[in-house]
Amino acid sequence: MKAKTTSSCPICKAEITFDWETKDIPHFGEALIIAGVCENCGFKLSDTILLNQGEPVRYTITIEELEDLNARVIRSTSGTIRLPELGIGVEPGPASEAYISNVEGVLQKVKGIVAFATKSARDAGVEENARRGECILERIEQAMNGVGPLTIILEDPLGNSAIVSEKAVSTTLTPEECEDLKTGMIILDSAA
Repeated sequence: MKAKTTSSCPICKAEITFDWETKDIPHFGEALIIAGVCENCGFKLSDTILLNQGEPVRYTITIEELEDLNARVIRSTSGTIRLPELGIGVEPGPASEAYISNVEGVLQKVKGIVAFATKSARDAGVEENARRGECILERIEQAMNGVGPLTIILEDPLGNSAIVSEKAVSTTLTPEECEDLKTGMIILDSAA
């Protein structure tokens, strides 16, 4: 399905046209894709909203060898990633993006964030935090070299995320566990 709507640009108030289209995206299901560009000021908006919802799920995988880095990670906009041994949690927010990667790619993303935070702590003179960051970076590097164990947990209250591997363990989240998770989006409950 394709549609167009017009609205006022939030920056300059000129008329802006938005294209709306639904597509079936592998591993994510049906999605609504929205895109618009203001011809006057150049403001751009693009968003992808997943229209399917599965059972709330938690996937857990333990990295113990190089081969484990190849496990496919499908993270939707509502997925939370945790590395419990490192005290790291990556929660979805309003600008959260879905992606398909592998365990190594997830570790690379986390490594980049921790490296930035470590440098910022060092620049601010907070040496304790900088040292903690260095320890985390060292442990991530070990995992990327196949030295484990290191656990990755992927939780999704909307059931649109997964870790695809024979070693990954999947469990259903309880309603209480789902309450503690962020979704990164506004959820409309039509049952209310």
